[in-house]
Amino acid sequence: MKKHHFRIGLIAMIPVVMFSCKKDGENTNISKPLTIIGQSISDTILPMKDASGNSIPLKGTMLAGKTYHIMSDVTINAGDTVYLQPGVKVLIHGDGLSPATSPAFYVNGTLVSAGSKEAQNWFTVYETASVPKSNSTYKDDVVNDPAYKGYWGGFQCGPTADLLLLRWTHVEYTGGPWGNNAADFGFAPGDARNAVYMNRAAGFSKLILEDSWFFGSKDDCIGKCQNTYVSIMRNTFNKLGGTGGEGVNLKNHVFGDMAYNLTYGIATNGLKTAGATGVNTLVNIYNNTLVNCGFRQTKATRNGSINTETNTGGFIYNNIIVNCKQGLRISYQSEKGKPSDTLNTSYGHNLTCIGRGTQMGGDAQQYMIFIEPNQFTLKQPGDLNGYTNGPIAANGTNAGTNNPNDSLKYDPMFMNYDVAKNSIGKEYRNSVIPAGADFHLKTGSPAIGAGVYKGGAGANAMPTKPSATLLTQYGFPMNVLPVTGSEFDPTITGPNKDMGAFPTDGTGNQHTY
Repeated sequence: MKKHHFRIGLIAMIPVVMFSCKKDGENTNISKPLTIIGQSISDTILPMKDASGNSIPLKGTMLAGKTYHIMSDVTINAGDTVYLQPGVKVLIHGDGLSPATSPAFYVNGTLVSAGSKEAQNWFTVYETASVPKSNSTYKDDVVNDPAYKGYWGGFQCGPTADLLLLRWTHVEYTGGPWGNNAADFGFAPGDARNAVYMNRAAGFSKLILEDSWFFGSKDDCIGKCQNTYVSIMRNTFNKLGGTGGEGVNLKNHVFGDMAYNLTYGIATNGLKTAGATGVNTLVNIYNNTLVNCGFRQTKATRNGSINTETNTGGFIYNNIIVNCKQGLRISYQSEKGKPSDTLNTSYGHNLTCIGRGTQMGGDAQQYMIFIEPNQFTLKQPGDLNGYTNGPIAANGTNAGTNNPNDSLKYDPMFMNYDVAKNSIGKEYRNSVIPAGADFHLKTGSPAIGAGVYKGGAGANAMPTKPSATLLTQYGFPMNVLPVTGSEFDPTITGPNKDMGAFPTDGTGNQHTY
């Protein structure tokens, strides 16, 4: 029998000669030997069929410079690997109208998309007159914007999945409906499928998302992952969730790091962890930048930036939150009525700026606030926001107050993004990242030098919490995904002395807009 676990040493990786391929009118130079795992996948119409017309499970290497067309569901068997060289485009022929016409990748083994900055990979819908793509004219139009149509079914990683690694890869237009197999993944027929879902039956799957773009989803993008080690680093999440849904929503028994991500125009939270009672989930959330999140979600007890819920914790530091429905929430009562793991949570040095702290009108009369009262969240030393801590109730919640006069006091001073201008009228609901936006920090920004980091002293020292056994065990950042020198390892960027995803030293998020 084949082993279920991915063993790099048992897979032949064959160097291929260097070449230059022309694509979309530009020359793409691949300057290093490319990897091949198994056999090359030369057929470009997938999945291939057997003599009876049944789909053949996919394995092997998709080749640089090629465009592959996905016509129906693709299955990767346990123990098998699909590897994408840099510069691969995968076009999914889907319309989101039914499970049968919304193809998905069912990953029971390993899928690695090894894009590069110079030769990025794509998983996107095949555009037709009846399946249009989104554009910048759709600013706040859930009904008509193709970004929320859910044309295809994403990556559904089953009980034997070992690794999903997406590096310098675009993933667009996910959310096609579940069919009769929904219950096998914990969903109901008709539910929107997540762009990425993982739930290993025994042990842990590995989810590594690096330097990638996630655009357009019907509900959660990275959704309801369980029994997973994660490293979610330096990505852009944009236009995710129609009337609800998170950019990232990690569930039971998940451990790892989320850092240097830009989340922009997400229906509910940009980043969320929400476990189950009696099941630990610990995820460090640091140096992220979150903008215009939370305003398409009108249900009560739903947050709009970073949220921790049932029995989840981690180190939460150095984040910048701008023009979101509200800032960081360490939940006392979420929708499910379950509290966060406050013992194994440490947070501070987060900047929250709201362009307007007054009633905005329309759409359930939304506000922006720094911190939601009557949750566990306190304004911490090193935080930059206009919240005043109140008395602590017997249940540990904080009845503080928000000062709307402080709304623009904590402007992070982005290089090319006007916080005040983008809060006027209903611009805070605009989910389009402006062309040329630059979320690096200008000289004089209060976020420069305000973070915690390795080697920092005094207020900038790395936090510790000796009473928190899990925080002490797993660390900041974590080591759940070991680094061995393989291209299948994560590339983890530690916390920076500056806040946000785009620090002044040029490390962190490398995307331009």
